[in-house]
Amino acid sequence: MGYKTIKDQLVEILKTVSEIKTVYGKEEKSLANFPAACVSAKEHASRFNSVGQSGSNERHYQHYVRVYFRTDEKNDPDYEDVLENVVDKVVQAIESNPTLNGACAFAIPSSGIWRFGEKETPVRIFELVVTSTVYVRRDTGILT
Repeated sequence: MGYKTIKDQLVEILKTVSEIKTVYGKEEKSLANFPAACVSAKEHASRFNSVGQSGSNERHYQHYVRVYFRTDEKNDPDYEDVLENVVDKVVQAIESNPTLNGACAFAIPSSGIWRFGEKETPVRIFELVVTSTVYVRRDTGILT
């Protein structure tokens, strides 16, 4: 289990947030509907966890969850309020499933930042970083 397994479970969890129109398992260049969410890998870090024949390492995988809402004339003029409500539900959905359906020992939405950008149209973006922890045996690579 690693990047893809965790990403796939984040996508499944985001699909339960009814306000999100489309969820992608990668960073899409063109978004079909808004609000939309894209999940992509960011990075990972490891640290020594235990010794012995079946010693393990602790891995911390990070993924971006980016939520987009268009800000041009074709959208709700209260897009900030709409997006803030959607983001609150995204954070709650992840926090309420701390093992990401068994993909990791635990996960947490660890940080977020607001931005403006372009995706074929002007958009408001919330970029959430989700940190997921797994324990891996060094001798077999099997999760413990």
